[in-house]
Amino acid sequence: MTSPEHTMVGILGALALGLHKRYGWQVVAFAAVASNVPDLDGLPMLIDMERFESGHRVWGHNFLLIVATSIVLGWTQARFRWIQRIGGYFARFLPSDVAVSRESPPLPIPTSVLIFVGIGFQSVHLVCDMVVSGGQGLSDWPVKPFWPFRQIGYVYPLIPWGDIGPTVIMMAGIIGMAKIGRAQFVAMLTLVVLVIYLISRSYWI
Repeated sequence: MTSPEHTMVGILGALALGLHKRYGWQVVAFAAVASNVPDLDGLPMLIDMERFESGHRVWGHNFLLIVATSIVLGWTQARFRWIQRIGGYFARFLPSDVAVSRESPPLPIPTSVLIFVGIGFQSVHLVCDMVVSGGQGLSDWPVKPFWPFRQIGYVYPLIPWGDIGPTVIMMAGIIGMAKIGRAQFVAMLTLVVLVIYLISRSYWI
């Protein structure tokens, strides 16, 4: 999956779990950020493609780094509230008629919850990359979740990389939430439809 798709998985997942009802929009934004963290191992692409090819889906796509980065992200968010700060900064550029809540969430988000969310949604990232792989002349790209202790890679390609189906389904779900509300129900329904699409699409390849 691409970064926009991982972001939508994080948003929809947090809403489907109802985390927004207890902790506010901040935890949804945090889940969206966490969903993209494993792809930081793709940054070497900016310098050296050979290092990118050897390190992507390895250096950041493993449980050791997932736990470590989740602890750092969770602690810094609880301590410095960087999501609220960034949200407040960008809110200044929104139209004046757009209501943006700058209030604190209904309950403070415990560091333990943030770490759990980080680990959970980064792990979902790994699953997404395992089932979306190959296609269009590309070889399957295994994920190595136990690196550096084990070099074994896993990939279960259900749909090819670049398939537009997941993007359309998740965008439709987000638009549906904006139109009719009921965020938790629509998010859950969207994810169910997404899973059905992934499984059924695997039979069309």
